[in-house]
Amino acid sequence: MAPGPGRGRAARGVAVRIAVAADHAGFPLKEPLVRALREDGHEVLDLGTSSPEPVDYPDFARLVGLAVREGRADLGVLVCGSGAGVAIAANKLRGVRAALCHDLYTARQAREHDDANVLCLGARVVTLDQALALTRAFVGARFSGEPRHVRRLAKVRALEAGELPAPPAVAAATAAWPEAPAIEAARERLERQAVGPRLWRRDPSLWSDVDGVRAAIAARLGWLDLPETMRARVDELRAFAEAIRREGFVDVVLLGMGGSSLAAEVLARTFPPGPAGLPVTVLDTTDPGAVRNALARLKLPQTFFLVASKSGTTTEVLALYRFFRAALERQVERPGDHFAAITDPGTPLERLATEGDFRCTFLNPPDVGGRFSALSLFGLVPGALGGVDLAGLLDRAAAMARACGPEVPVADHPALRLAAVLGGLAEAGRDKVTLVLSTPIRALGAWLEQLLAESTGKRGRGLVPVDGETPGTPEVYGPDRVFVGLALGEDPAVESALRPLAAAGHPVVRLRLADPLDLGAEFFRWEFATAAVGALLEINPFDEPDVARAKEATQSALATYRERGRLPEWPEDSVDDLVRVLGQARPGDYVALLAYLAPEPATAAALEALRHLIRERTRLATTVGWGPRYLHSTGQLHKGGPPTPILVIFTAEDAEDLPIPGERYGFATLEAAQALGDLATLRAAQRRALWLPLRGAPAAALTALAGTLAARLPGPRAG
Repeated sequence: MAPGPGRGRAARGVAVRIAVAADHAGFPLKEPLVRALREDGHEVLDLGTSSPEPVDYPDFARLVGLAVREGRADLGVLVCGSGAGVAIAANKLRGVRAALCHDLYTARQAREHDDANVLCLGARVVTLDQALALTRAFVGARFSGEPRHVRRLAKVRALEAGELPAPPAVAAATAAWPEAPAIEAARERLERQAVGPRLWRRDPSLWSDVDGVRAAIAARLGWLDLPETMRARVDELRAFAEAIRREGFVDVVLLGMGGSSLAAEVLARTFPPGPAGLPVTVLDTTDPGAVRNALARLKLPQTFFLVASKSGTTTEVLALYRFFRAALERQVERPGDHFAAITDPGTPLERLATEGDFRCTFLNPPDVGGRFSALSLFGLVPGALGGVDLAGLLDRAAAMARACGPEVPVADHPALRLAAVLGGLAEAGRDKVTLVLSTPIRALGAWLEQLLAESTGKRGRGLVPVDGETPGTPEVYGPDRVFVGLALGEDPAVESALRPLAAAGHPVVRLRLADPLDLGAEFFRWEFATAAVGALLEINPFDEPDVARAKEATQSALATYRERGRLPEWPEDSVDDLVRVLGQARPGDYVALLAYLAPEPATAAALEALRHLIRERTRLATTVGWGPRYLHSTGQLHKGGPPTPILVIFTAEDAEDLPIPGERYGFATLEAAQALGDLATLRAAQRRALWLPLRGAPAAALTALAGTLAARLPGPRAG
C-alpha cells in the first residue's frame, strides 16, 4: 500500500531512530504507533511495556530518555494516560527536552523552536489517528537554528547544568592494555569501520552481507538494552523471591544448559545467599551419578526448581524436569507449585508450564541470544532467588554501557579496546585467551568460555578460551597465548601470576573489579567486545551452525537404541593412540579433555592433574569440559573453529541406569549417546578426536592414565 499524506520516507525527508515506550495506560496506543513508524521506514526501539499489566511510568521515561541521551535513538516518544507524567519524569534527565503535545502546532514548534527530543502523548486524551499525526509532525520537523532559539536553548542548558547533578561515574572497573602492531591495526580497523556506533545502531552488515543472515542477526541484538530495560522488572523479581522464601523453600535448583544456566551459576557462586536469599544450584548434566547425588541431597518438598531453556526444547532440561517432577508427584500434593519456567514466548516449555500448572512463567525478550542473556531473566530470576542486589548489578552494567556509548572513540572504549586485543592478536596467531581470575569470581571463567568459544568458533577461525588452567612459569607457554587477568580489587595472587608472563613478552590484559557487583559491568563489556571481535574476524557471533549436528547425531544414536536395544558401536581408542597423537601435535594446537563423568571433587582433581601434565610436557594449551555441558559451550568451537584441537572424550561404566520418565532409555544411555554423537560429529569434521572409556573409578583411572603419560611423553619442546 502506498504511503498516504504525511507518510513514507519522502514525506519526512529522512528515516530516524526512535525510542518508544509507554506505561500500562499508554500500551494500547504504543503498539499500533510502533507498527506505523516502522511502516514509515523508521528504525524503532521498542522499550516496553509489553502488556497492560500495571507498571510505573517513570521507569519507561528513564529508558527512553537514556536511549536519546546516549545516542541509541535520535528521538523518543512516550505515552501514558495524560502524557503529563512521562513528560515530568523524562525532563528530570540531563539532556532530555520532553514536550507534551496534543495539537499539531505544539508538536512542530517544540522541535523547530525548542529542539525537543522526546514527544509525550496522553492515550486518554488523543485518538490513535491524532497520535500518529502528532508523532509524524514531531519527527518531520527540524530545529530551525535561528539565533534567538539557539540563545534561548543555551539558557535552558545552563539551567539544567546548574540544577541537575553530573551523571555517575561510568564504571568502577579499571584496565591496563598491552600494545603490539596487530592490536594497533585492529584498533584502527574498528575506528575506520565505525564498529561501535554501528553496533548501537544494530547494523547487521557488520557481520554479513546476506539478507537472511542480516535479518537473523537483527533479531538477536536486544542484549544491548538489557541494563536499562531490566530495571523495570527488579521489584517484580524481588517480590517473587520473597514469596518463595516465605513459603518455606530452602533450596533452588536451576535446570538449564549453556546460556540458560552459566550466568546464574556465576551469580550463585559469587554471592553468598545471606538472609535475603536461598542457595541456588545449577544442574546441567545428564550424568546419572550427578542426578542421583542431587536427589539424595535435596529435601524435595522444600526445593524450588527453575526450568530454563530459550528454545523450550533442550533435551537435557526436559529430561531433568520429567525426573524431578515425577519425584515430587510422589511427595507433594501440588507439584506444579515447585516449578517456574524461564523461556521465550511461544515455546514448548511455555506450553508445558501451563499444562503442568507451574507457579509462573518468565518470558524473556526473544531478541536476546542465549549466551548474551546474562543480564536478562535467565540471569536475574535465579539471581533474585539467591539474594543478589539486582539493582546494583544493573547499575554497574548501565555504567559500562554508557562507557561503551556510540560516541566513545576506540582509544577510550573499554569493550572495543578489549576486542582489539583479542581480535588483533588472534589474527596474529595468539588465539588462546588464557583467563586468570581472582578466586571469589572464578565462576566467571565458565561464562566467558561459552561466550567466546560459541560466538567466534566458526569458519575455521575463532578464540580458544582457556579457563581454570593453573598458572605456570613462562617456559610452559607457547607463542599462541594472550593472558587476561580479572582481579577483584588489588589481588596479589593474580598479579604474581601475570607479572612474569608480561616480563617474558606475553601480551597481558589486566582488568580490575572494585567489588563483585562489577560483574554486571563485565557481562556487558565482554558481550560488546565479543560482538566486535566477530566483525574483526568476519564471522557471525550470533549463530552456532555446528551445534545442531551433535544434537542430530545424539538423536540418531537414541533411535538406534530404541530400535535395537543398544547404542551404535564405536571402536575404542587406546593410551597408545593418545601418546601418538600428542607426540604429533603441532605448535598452536590445544588439548580438550571432555569428561562424561560425574563432576565429583576427586574426578575434577584428577582431570586437573592430567591437563597440567600435558601442558608441562607439550607446551600446548589445555581445556577441560564436562559432558554434556560443554556441548552448549565449547562444542561449536571444537567443530567450527580453528583445526587445532586434540579432543579426548572420557566415559565411565555406570552400574545402574537411572530411568527418565516417559522414555525407553535412562540418563546413562542418554549421556552415552551424547558422547558418541559428539565423537561422530567431530570425526566427520576431520577433527583429531579420541574416545577413552574408563574402567573402574574414574578418578583412579585418570590418575593411572596420567602416570602412563608421564612415563611415555617426552619433555617440553622449544619454540
